[in-house]
Amino acid sequence: MIFRFTFKIGIANLRLPFILICLIWQPNQVLLFSQSLDYIDGKVINSTTLAPVPFATIVLKYNKLGVYANADGDFKILRGSEFQSDSLIITCIGFKRYSSAFKDLSEKTVNRIFLTPVIYGLGEVKVLASVKKLGSITIIGRAIRNIKNNYPDGPFNYVSYYRDYQKRDGNYINLNEAIVQTFDNGFKSESLSNKYRMLDFRKNMDFPRMNISPYYELLKTEDANNPDKFIPSAKLGDHYGNELFVLRVHDAIRNFNTNSFSFIDTFSEDFLKNHNFSAPTLVYNNNLLLYKIIFNGKSRVIGDSLLISGAIYIQPKYYSIHKLEYSCSYSKRGKGLKEMFNVDIEYGNENSVDSLMCLKYISFNNFFKVVDSDDSTYFRILDSYMDTQSYIKSTVIISFNNKIDPVSASKRENYEIFVGRKAVKYSNIQVSGKNLYIRLKEVDIKDSRDSIRVTIHNIKDINGNILDKRKSIELTQYRELFVQEYNKSLPFKDSCYMQYLPLEQNCISKYSGNYNYWMNTPENIVIKK
Repeated sequence: MIFRFTFKIGIANLRLPFILICLIWQPNQVLLFSQSLDYIDGKVINSTTLAPVPFATIVLKYNKLGVYANADGDFKILRGSEFQSDSLIITCIGFKRYSSAFKDLSEKTVNRIFLTPVIYGLGEVKVLASVKKLGSITIIGRAIRNIKNNYPDGPFNYVSYYRDYQKRDGNYINLNEAIVQTFDNGFKSESLSNKYRMLDFRKNMDFPRMNISPYYELLKTEDANNPDKFIPSAKLGDHYGNELFVLRVHDAIRNFNTNSFSFIDTFSEDFLKNHNFSAPTLVYNNNLLLYKIIFNGKSRVIGDSLLISGAIYIQPKYYSIHKLEYSCSYSKRGKGLKEMFNVDIEYGNENSVDSLMCLKYISFNNFFKVVDSDDSTYFRILDSYMDTQSYIKSTVIISFNNKIDPVSASKRENYEIFVGRKAVKYSNIQVSGKNLYIRLKEVDIKDSRDSIRVTIHNIKDINGNILDKRKSIELTQYRELFVQEYNKSLPFKDSCYMQYLPLEQNCISKYSGNYNYWMNTPENIVIKK
């Protein structure tokens, strides 16, 4: 007789949201692009609030090399002798330009750089009065119509630093990094036609690694059946198994004529009709005046349980979109709002692409829960077998790691037993400590050649723990891309282009030359709770 137990937990179908797809890959390659390079560390801080300034632009004035601070305001920049006579320029929308001699930066400690918020004068107040008369809808509508004029419609390329990681209790885990070159066919073509080369890739072992199950493990968390957490009808095709490609889908400006992410939907068609907009205000990006328009999602679109907030930044002369901030939160059962996802996208004028608007960075993060694979205390089955000798009738014996709750174990609706396709009746269920005994009615079952399948629903241990339900972990998944250089010709030795596969499974392009691209790895600081 073939004997097999199959134990299932009854779970309702989960509506997987577009923006909550968290494909977590554990690469097994370690390739260091700039391991031998040395860095100077910095942190950009708001001088008024002392809060970190996210995504500030850091550029060497003469060498034209630079990076972007991350969401925590942290950055690294190469320590090179050729930079000693150069200056470090730091800019961010809403702050005054900062400049410092490179040689004055500390090589031993983190350089704390304070940016001062811009204060408006009388001239800006007069401008603002006329802007408000124009109206936010009109401004955004003009910006959308001018995308075809403000962004390159012909081919261009750029090299960028990519990383994906998770945060647990504020600490970085599972950090993967890459240097990627993108070959963009221009805004007249869909981004799906773009090609990518991976110049280097590494799994950063300086940060903790955690074995995280894929997104479908959400099925076993307490929020699996909470419809308020999920966005109806949102989905992402299986062909986006590449982490970088998943990120690029969320660039609503580059994908203005195609579906990007929920509620932005197709930017050119849906953005205005899906959101409410405040009157414009004025901000500066260095010396560049921008309109800032705050928005929220219309309730008829997002429902009663979700909250959409964000801001769009538009340059008034050419109506070019410089930045888009987008955030979605959900109501957490009397505990206020919980962030679901955030998207930050910034574009700027790039001289090497005829001063048209080009991507500076895109950052996408989403909150999710996964099963704690290290939870060894959860209520589970240790052993199971058929005893046809000790009892008059054949008995299924199941051993658990904890004492069984006799009330839940005695409910007949919690069991289904099949021999092949035939349902098997049972006469008695008994609980003894950690053991469960199910006595079957069919005396001839021991002569069957069919396998036995047992399905158990919802039984508990004496502490109330449901069978096979592990503890969940709250994590935030991040994917980020920071552009380092545009339109640089690299002499490649192969035709290795990235495929629709996880980064770890893609080839690394070989090229000749010594180029100053580096991985802006975050500081490995452990936050104690």
